[in-house]
Amino acid sequence: MWPTVRAVVHTLGHAAVERLQRTWRHASRRDRKLRVGFDIRPFYEPLTGVGWYLYHLLHHLARRDDVEIILLGDARITDEGPRLHADLPPNARLCVFDLRGKPASRLSRPTTAAGYVGWIWLLDCDVVFGANYFLPRLMSATARRRVVAIHDLTFKRFPELLQKETLDNLEALMTREVALSDAIICVSESTRRDLLHYYEIDPSRAVTIHSGLPTFPPPQPLPGLPSRYILFVSTVEPRKNLGVLLDAYARLRKSGRYDGSLVVAGKVGWKSESIATRLREPGVVHLDYVPAAHLETLYSRAELFVFPSIYEGFGFPLLEAMALGTPVIAADSSSLPEIGGDAALYFPPADVSALTTAIERVTSDEPLRNEMIAKGKAQAAKFRWEEAAEKTMAVLKRVAGS
Repeated sequence: MWPTVRAVVHTLGHAAVERLQRTWRHASRRDRKLRVGFDIRPFYEPLTGVGWYLYHLLHHLARRDDVEIILLGDARITDEGPRLHADLPPNARLCVFDLRGKPASRLSRPTTAAGYVGWIWLLDCDVVFGANYFLPRLMSATARRRVVAIHDLTFKRFPELLQKETLDNLEALMTREVALSDAIICVSESTRRDLLHYYEIDPSRAVTIHSGLPTFPPPQPLPGLPSRYILFVSTVEPRKNLGVLLDAYARLRKSGRYDGSLVVAGKVGWKSESIATRLREPGVVHLDYVPAAHLETLYSRAELFVFPSIYEGFGFPLLEAMALGTPVIAADSSSLPEIGGDAALYFPPADVSALTTAIERVTSDEPLRNEMIAKGKAQAAKFRWEEAAEKTMAVLKRVAGS
């Protein structure tokens, strides 16, 4: 126990001195940087949509000289973890009690949890930013001002697609967060409309800021890809509507109208047992989770990308495919037409026949493919992380000054 207590007390002592110094600098107007605390919980697992949103936003904000970045996550790190799955900006400050090499104790968790609340309070962030819907309890307890990002409202639009425990938690936490947040960033106008529809909130507190175009690390080869294939990239879960794509592909393959494969890249999520068995159907190749270094190869070699999702708050895979020169067919639902513009073809989410026709058209019409590729690259280029960071910074400054 005592090594943990010493580490906590030592850290809090330094933080107390720092707070006094910062208070003096503020009083003498010598410190004009905005101090922002960022909840980095999405970095504790392999990055998907929310994780990549936070990653790109954080790294672009870190390039500015008018912001001081404080990274808030798990209260402690031990020899067992947790492990970060993302590199952090070199000028950002990670706040964690480092207990690696120290003996484990059953009191370590409560001691560091209590100490972390004190540490966050002493850090005196001007505003705390939550990229994943709501702030966790330890951060929420001390946040003077807060901004959260909301990516979609699946739990309101399609509650049947979520586990009851998840649904109950989201209902309770989001009601609290909507009431407490000084501003809420919505990643699309579609998400903002849903937020205003389901919650009583002053529209001026809900701001639409589109995410930027994802960037990829240097591409690495991905062995075993078919020579010709249609691509789907996302976690396999009910709202992704993968069954409609599997049905359309089966029709095309059976009738001889398409002789390539269907590549499904994504982990199998909750309530997807029946779809998981279909991933072994003839012509279907399931790759599970694909690391970022392989994504460029995966997209650029695809003949077509299909995104049949019933509901998306933004839809990073759609943007990734267009940026890498892959024609896109998407469901005419939620934010997808907002993000894809006139660069994609759309179909009613439940209409297998319409999707079948669209796939056959794109894979057999070379002039149409070339037109979609050109339009897709132009559309994807409109989404810039520099612009997203600039607009997000404006919201943070406004909230901190209110």
